[in-house]
Amino acid sequence: MTSENILAVESLPPGFAGDDPEHVRDALAGRPAPGQAPSITSRVRTFLSQPFRRWEHGASVARGVQGASQRQGAGATQADRTFVFVIPVTYGVRYQSKKKVLTVNVSLAAPGNPNAILLKQTVKGQSGRKLVVAAEARAKGFVQTFDVIQLQPDGGARTTVTGRALLPNFSHEHGDGDFAIVLVCALEPPYLTDDVTHSAPSEEEPTDITRRTSTLNGSVAAAWLVDRKDGSIVTRRLRLVK
Repeated sequence: MTSENILAVESLPPGFAGDDPEHVRDALAGRPAPGQAPSITSRVRTFLSQPFRRWEHGASVARGVQGASQRQGAGATQADRTFVFVIPVTYGVRYQSKKKVLTVNVSLAAPGNPNAILLKQTVKGQSGRKLVVAAEARAKGFVQTFDVIQLQPDGGARTTVTGRALLPNFSHEHGDGDFAIVLVCALEPPYLTDDVTHSAPSEEEPTDITRRTSTLNGSVAAAWLVDRKDGSIVTRRLRLVK
C-alpha cells in the first residue's frame, strides 16, 4: 500500500498500520531511527529537495494522488508528501441497528493542545505521585520522558472527527471495538516543529519530567473509519470540525 494510490483503494490490508508518526518525524528531523522504513526517508528527502506547491482540497486531491506516479516534478513531490496515519478509537462510534445509521463523533485532540491531533504518545519511566516526595524523586528513579507527536491541521483547530452514514448491511459485531480513524495527510511548511521542556519534581507531581512535543504541519485530504481487523473501510463520509 503506497501513498500514490491510497485514495483510490476499496479496502485496506488486515491490520493496516499506515505510516509510523515517529519515523516520519525522525526523517524530517534528519535523524532516521534504526529500522526505519527506507521508503519514508526517501519520500521525505524527495519533497524537501523540491519547491513546495500547495494541494487543492476535495476531488482534485484524489485525482492528483492517483496520477502522481505517472507524472514528474511537482506531481511526484505531492505524492511523496502524502502520509497515512492510523489512530485507534475506543469511543464515539455508534450504530443504530433499527435505523441502520452509523454516527461518529471522536475527539483526536492532543493532551494539553486542543488545536492539534494526537498521532502518537510514548511514556517511559514511572510517576512518583503518591509514592515519593519531591526531594527524593530523582534519587529514587522517578524520572519520566513523554514523547508526543501531533498533527497541526490547516484551517484552525479542527480536531474532532464527525460523520453520519446510512449502512443497511453493516453488522454491529463487524469491527465492534476495533475501529480506527485513518487520516490521509499532505505535509506542508514548516513541516516539523520540535519543543522540549523539563519539569523538576514538585509536591504536586514528584517526578522529574522531560517532555518532547513534535508537531507535524499539514492538510487532511481524507478521514475514514476502518475496521482494524480486516481492513474494510466502514465509511469515508467523515470530516474534521472544531
